Amino acid sequence: MLAAVALLAATVVLAPRATTRYAVEASASPAPAELATDGTGDGLPHSTAHPSSAAAADDLTRGLSRNVVLRSTMIAEKDFSYCSNGPVDDPPAEVRRVVFVVHGNDRRPCGMAGAVLAGATDAQREQTLVVAPRFASAEDTKDRAKELYWTFSGWSQGDPSVNPGAQISSYAVLDELIRRVGHRSVVVAGFSGGGQFVNRFAAGSASQPDRFVIANPSSYLYFTPARPGTPPEEVARCPGYNDYRYGLNQLNPYMAASGPKGLTERYGKRKVVYLLGDRDRDPRSSSMDKSCGANVEGPNRLERGQRYWAYLPSVYGPEIRTRQQLHLVPGVAHDAVGMFTAAPARQALLG
Repeated sequence: MLAAVALLAATVVLAPRATTRYAVEASASPAPAELATDGTGDGLPHSTAHPSSAAAADDLTRGLSRNVVLRSTMIAEKDFSYCSNGPVDDPPAEVRRVVFVVHGNDRRPCGMAGAVLAGATDAQREQTLVVAPRFASAEDTKDRAKELYWTFSGWSQGDPSVNPGAQISSYAVLDELIRRVGHRSVVVAGFSGGGQFVNRFAAGSASQPDRFVIANPSSYLYFTPARPGTPPEEVARCPGYNDYRYGLNQLNPYMAASGPKGLTERYGKRKVVYLLGDRDRDPRSSSMDKSCGANVEGPNRLERGQRYWAYLPSVYGPEIRTRQQLHLVPGVAHDAVGMFTAAPARQALLG
């Protein structure tokens, strides 16, 4: 299998459009090994480790099994890669729905796109474009002068890119991709670190997707200083707990453009589906954010999601339940395929 991967990785097919380059996932090396142990990591330690060849092969196989390949387009005059079953710049006329799905901190987009397509019927695959952006970090980048890349955790909170020349927020990149698909139905989804991305993006972006799907993130954006369920003395031991990415203090430039009031109001109007694996409750998960800002949200991913769901009516009133839903996925821990092929996920993503 690895020999086949190496052969595939050596082959690059040029697309007719100058702005779209086709390749395969194995040619990249996106996944820090220690963050890929339980699915797609969303912890925040910095790392320069690269994935094992077995992990790269697994991601390649999953993508190829769904006719998913790594492509490239130009954004802010730089190369930006994404995995998909079709081009984002000029989707086929039969495409009625576009699902943007965001990877975790392992940065393996083809596997994420394959996870969404694994739950689709043949008819849904024909009418659905699944696009998994690849938010590269410096160690992933072959030509730093020509490619967009971010700090290891900055991409998931909308920070500006750190490439030479003009910089752009990772959230502004997704805004641009959404703009390119026109007036089709759009769903924005994310698993693990991608779930963190989508939670904050839903508050900060002026784009108007039909729905957001947030699966098993390590943490959430709170709109008040409250952290229900956590003793006040524990909160007091974390003086920066309400700074962004966890709260509304010290916002980055993209989020500051809306301000705390704008972020709060926008999020309350969004249609959001939260998906929580009922076994994603390991407090020692190697890929889970264990900073004090995350820890005051709860001891594990499942508890953090349940507390956030219980918290939202204190900000928006009970009517928030008419726009946002929570689904527990039985028997699933921190696994993207298990989450995205579950019935409530298929309905939210593809229904």
